[in-house]
Amino acid sequence: MPIRKCDVLPRLIPLLALVLCLSLTAIPGGAASAPGPSSRLNVLLITIDTLRADRVGAYGSRRLLTPNLDGLAARSTVFTRAFAHTPVTLPSHTNILLGTTPSFHGVHDNLNFVVREEFVTLAEHLGSYGYATGAFVGGFPLASFFGLDQGFSVYDDAFGKQETGAREADAKGGERAAGEVWTSARKWLRSRTAPWFLWVHFYDPHDPYDPPEPYWTRFAQSLYDGEVAYVDAVLGDILKDLKEQNLEETTLIVCVSDHGESLGEHNEATHGYVAYNATIWVPFVVRVPGFAPRLIGQNVSHIDIFPTVCDALGIERPDSLQGVSLLPLMRGKKLPERPIYFESLSAYFNMGWAPLRGIIDKQNKFIDSPRPEFYDLRRDFGETNNLAGKSDIRSLRKRLESVVRSQTSPEGAKAGQASDRATLEKLRSLGYVASLPGPKRTNFGPEDSVAALLPYHNRAAEALGLYKAGKIAEGINALREVLTAKKNISAAYLNLARIYKEEKRPADAIAVLRLGLEAIPENYDIHFEYLIHLYEAGQYDEVLRAFGAKDFPQIEFDPVVWNFIGLAHWKKGDVPQALASFERSLAIDAEFAVTYHNLGIIHFDIFQKTQRSESLDLALASFQKATVLDPAYSPAFHSLGVAYFQAGDFARAIASLERALAFDPGLDEAHFFLGSAHLRLGHKSRAYEHLTQYKASPTFRLLSPAAKKKLEDLISACKPDR
Repeated sequence: MPIRKCDVLPRLIPLLALVLCLSLTAIPGGAASAPGPSSRLNVLLITIDTLRADRVGAYGSRRLLTPNLDGLAARSTVFTRAFAHTPVTLPSHTNILLGTTPSFHGVHDNLNFVVREEFVTLAEHLGSYGYATGAFVGGFPLASFFGLDQGFSVYDDAFGKQETGAREADAKGGERAAGEVWTSARKWLRSRTAPWFLWVHFYDPHDPYDPPEPYWTRFAQSLYDGEVAYVDAVLGDILKDLKEQNLEETTLIVCVSDHGESLGEHNEATHGYVAYNATIWVPFVVRVPGFAPRLIGQNVSHIDIFPTVCDALGIERPDSLQGVSLLPLMRGKKLPERPIYFESLSAYFNMGWAPLRGIIDKQNKFIDSPRPEFYDLRRDFGETNNLAGKSDIRSLRKRLESVVRSQTSPEGAKAGQASDRATLEKLRSLGYVASLPGPKRTNFGPEDSVAALLPYHNRAAEALGLYKAGKIAEGINALREVLTAKKNISAAYLNLARIYKEEKRPADAIAVLRLGLEAIPENYDIHFEYLIHLYEAGQYDEVLRAFGAKDFPQIEFDPVVWNFIGLAHWKKGDVPQALASFERSLAIDAEFAVTYHNLGIIHFDIFQKTQRSESLDLALASFQKATVLDPAYSPAFHSLGVAYFQAGDFARAIASLERALAFDPGLDEAHFFLGSAHLRLGHKSRAYEHLTQYKASPTFRLLSPAAKKKLEDLISACKPDR
């Protein structure tokens, strides 16, 4: 039977008490004093993404998923009431590594924020004391360009390269397995001499759940549990390596989750929308050599890790830290109770829903939104009985506002930074809600709250799932029902348009997107899809009219939309405007291969009409740039091959066209140009092979009689001698 979170705490104490009593006998005399600078303890920070506390045996789980983490917990301090400040990966790790809340550092979401260089990271601080610093991360939300690489001499974020023409990476391109992360980290560690600070991040429990064998088969009914069990096995490898290298008693270990996972609780499938304990209650285990194991039930949070590490090492703490050292608790003392701030703002930043913030104050939890919530965590840790109707909400809001003001810094406002569309698409492929930055609403009612909108958003996602399962009518009807009930669910418009497009109903797709723009005029995602659908339908005048009708600030950050505007101008014969639009696209993203390819197409078109050699040179340069930027972009290699053919460089034409076919065997025209190039070089058998293959393709049937006759003549010219 699944363990409900509200059932965990009553049996947590006896379970852990038994483990810790057994462990305490091995260390008579209780806690040792904190080591001084001469001790030079190494520091190992292990962050496990998306790990629910109630899946850990040391936190009451009976699922037997985490024997290695449980073994570490039995030798460590276990904080049973540890909370994240944000249920999202990048902000949560920023809280950990800066020791400050989002109100201070300004990183509120995975997209459109970067960690400012003005802030001091744990790596920078330890580096100033002579520590070698290395980080090995498993998921794209922690890629180095988001700023958490500050202070690390090695920051390994090799998730797999993005190698698709549309620059849209699949999920596996944005993560790597825990075993791969540790293999790289182990190599770095074995070449270190103490002291060192190593951070390893395991992304595996994050959606989509796809554990390796034997965990996939063993946990087929709960793949999330399989991911947790797999990560725990890798944790066992880490602990074994530390023991084999005699590093156990010279290494401070912090093992913590960045946030949890709802798994359907409170209408949330994964995380990032709400801020219930399913996603902000985290496992948090600290082992300092010489300290006796303890079980601590006082409220603590991510921002306490940085100051705790400093005190355990006997070094000064930066003035910027907002957390407190937990060493007094680890010595058996009490700390003053502090309110713990939390927020969940992804839906606010990406979909325009009402923001959600709150505080945990002793045993009480206040969630502020247009539908406020108040819970007594002592009696209701699973948050099923909302006491807001019996509470003084005005006083609670004043208390929250006071906490936020006390934690805010002017530098935090500078953390907002527009991301490019490639980053947006990568995060979407990993399951995140993500949009380019735009103006934000300030007034919200209960109808705008996450609680009010999330069920309809979920239904829109379920409807798309019905369609993918072959239940076309059911999927369409479900989306129509959502839009009848709620006009402001952007996912419903986008998913319905997607279905209509795949069902070859472009007019219906355009119509539903137009309705979406009327209902949510500020929604850039709907506006973007509307432009793309218009372009694909050949409505170039309407593309340009709609583009100019509303001034979305997001276009300044979106190279893709400028690429399509350039194509629309080109289709209308306005080459100067097309070139200007492509230049705007490249000014936003100088590494956008698709725009370079389209720029080359225009220059090649000019060459064909004018035979000016400089136009052919510009086309070749643009195609070459596109292939360098995206080495698997088959259309660019095809165009480059055709341009080389026109330039008379048949050997290079063959090489480029073969690359194009290697990535996309369906490029029929490549066979025509390959055959023609081989024929020019006297390779008759190869020419015959490619030209006959082109004749057998569906494209041949679409040719004019004259073109078919020309192909037959070429084939006759290269038939092998009998």
